[in-house]
Amino acid sequence: MASSGESKLGRRLRVLCCSGSLEGGGSERQLWQLASHLNRDRFAASVYLLYRRGHYIEQLPSDVPVSAFWDEFDESKRYWPGQIRRLQIDHLARAISEQQVDVVYDRTFHMTLVTAAAASRARVTRVSVIVSPPSADFQKSHERFRWLKKRLLSKAYSQVGSTTIALSAEVADDAAAFYGLDRQSILVVPNPIDIKAVEAAAREVPKVIDMKASDATPRIAVVGRLSHEKGQRFAIEALKLAIEKLRTPLAMDVVGSGPDAFKLERLAEELGVRQHVQFHGFKANPYPLMRGAVLVCIPSEHEGLPNVALEAMAIGTPLVATNCGGSLRELIGSSERGELVAPGNSQALANAFCNVVNCTDEWLQRCAKARLWVEENHAIAPWLAQMGHILEAAARQRQVHYR
Repeated sequence: MASSGESKLGRRLRVLCCSGSLEGGGSERQLWQLASHLNRDRFAASVYLLYRRGHYIEQLPSDVPVSAFWDEFDESKRYWPGQIRRLQIDHLARAISEQQVDVVYDRTFHMTLVTAAAASRARVTRVSVIVSPPSADFQKSHERFRWLKKRLLSKAYSQVGSTTIALSAEVADDAAAFYGLDRQSILVVPNPIDIKAVEAAAREVPKVIDMKASDATPRIAVVGRLSHEKGQRFAIEALKLAIEKLRTPLAMDVVGSGPDAFKLERLAEELGVRQHVQFHGFKANPYPLMRGAVLVCIPSEHEGLPNVALEAMAIGTPLVATNCGGSLRELIGSSERGELVAPGNSQALANAFCNVVNCTDEWLQRCAKARLWVEENHAIAPWLAQMGHILEAAARQRQVHYR
């Protein structure tokens, strides 16, 4: 039996958690949670980034070292096609060997394209997470050499010594079909949420909201990266329609940064609702705004398992989302724990907004059921235990495949 401070392999496993950065996205948050909360008696965690940036870096425990690719290379230099990826693979393989890493962990296909080759070269096993249905997420991306990257990812996810995780059964089914993988080889591990931490953060007093609306104005929170697939344009259109239908003021807090920020502000101007919409940019703690909102809206065109949905349900704020993925359908059920509407349908979103504003008692019951669902299915402690077992199993594979 292993003693305290040791894994089943006889010592603490060295886990290298890899990400492009540690900015405010859902995948970055999940990676930070793993690196921060893995059992220190069994695991020694470190973080490898392509870019050393993001507010989660400062929130990592002091015993989690961070290294980054661009710390050692010149971003302003011109590189020929494919050279940066090759340099990143070389750099990561070297870091794995120098740190004597046992298992590499990554999220998102961008990072898997680097970790798969580097881990294989360094002769260590790897755990990779697919966060969204690739038929939408990857296929609709603006990746260069997409056909080649798809082939590389198909190889990476089926590679000997690799473990592939999907956030939901739907994502696993989609990935198996898209990449030609054995569906039975893909593990389904839903995202967790640290309920107590989110609740504590939600109780913080937010800064004064500078809006031309009274404190009694119902507010709608939309939280996420400001990019086309996240669908914030539909939420803004729905706000205008809901105000017209209710004939009463509504306000919207749009939290996040991204390439569509200017387009969305211009849309609000064109629709005549700019005075009702506040664009906050990225906020490390959006939870007070979510807690004070009459509802949280997820207007995306496609999603895996959005953290914002789990957070709204944990906080007790009504959730209105588009029917853009099996994970959301499972979360919300048959309108038991929220409301789903068709993607890209601003009128349907507006009707849902009005329903929440007008049917308070009914939504109190939905919110209570939503909170219970998150507690029973997405608590962080069982997730950490499951991930610990997966990482240990991956490390044992190394002994078999890389003797």
